[in-house]
Amino acid sequence: MATSFATTIKPYFSQSERDAMMNPDHTGGFTIDLWSASDMQTHFALVKGQIDTESMPPGGWPSDKIKAFDADFESWQAGGYQP
Repeated sequence: MATSFATTIKPYFSQSERDAMMNPDHTGGFTIDLWSASDMQTHFALVKGQIDTESMPPGGWPSDKIKAFDADFESWQAGGYQP
């Protein structure tokens, strides 16, 4: 079964993480909706890189959550970005 954005990727991000990434004052003018499959697909490499370097989301994540996210995020891409 393909990885779904709604059931697998979106739940990684809290409301406060989403709000921070949609605030241009926080992000230096660039915003991304972490709950938008379209935004996440468009900015796939940027999101992955920022999470891997712990630059995003605010406060970063523990390494086990980053590893799980990376696996799921790559599976979502490999599966054709299912909604």
